[in-house]
Amino acid sequence: MRTPHELTVPGAIPAPVLRIGTAVVILGGALLLNPYPLWWWVAGAAALLSVIVPRSMASWLGIACIALGLVLTEQSAWRTALVVLLVHAAHVLASWSWAVPWRSRIRPSVLLPGVRRLLVIQAIAQTVAALMALAVPPLNGPGFAWLAPLGAAVLTGASAFALRVSLGPDPGRRPASRSAVEPGGSSPAAAPGANVGGRS
Repeated sequence: MRTPHELTVPGAIPAPVLRIGTAVVILGGALLLNPYPLWWWVAGAAALLSVIVPRSMASWLGIACIALGLVLTEQSAWRTALVVLLVHAAHVLASWSWAVPWRSRIRPSVLLPGVRRLLVIQAIAQTVAALMALAVPPLNGPGFAWLAPLGAAVLTGASAFALRVSLGPDPGRRPASRSAVEPGGSSPAAAPGANVGGRS
């Protein structure tokens, strides 16, 4: 009878830290940038659900609440910069939480490439946001009220699509193996080194 083995990685952090970090960024961003209590509750519920079930896509609903705080209030350079940062950070954390199982542990060094990409993209995005804030006149008045739900829908849909494409199929699913016997009844030749014998 085999006994279970556990691999301990020095300096690793528990996977729930990523989920809790996602919830903190979402709820904190909504409380700070969205002045409407209704969206606080929506963001809080989405943040809680994202911790329990990351694949529920609730994180991106909470991210939309942060973005709504920008489009429903007066324009401000610091608010725009903060929304760009928090939305991006929450998206990255939610993507990591999606892929990492609850009971696993992860070394911080594994996340460094993602952190570097975040910083590079932020440098570009913050520059573009600053230029647009200076060049584009304020969009006020009832004629632009449709921008709020449209912006939230586009943000949520684009984030969800990008996540699906980047992660691919569910890692828990494996393609069905091909039959070991050909239709004619003969067994195909085994690939060199494929049969190692015994149970794996």
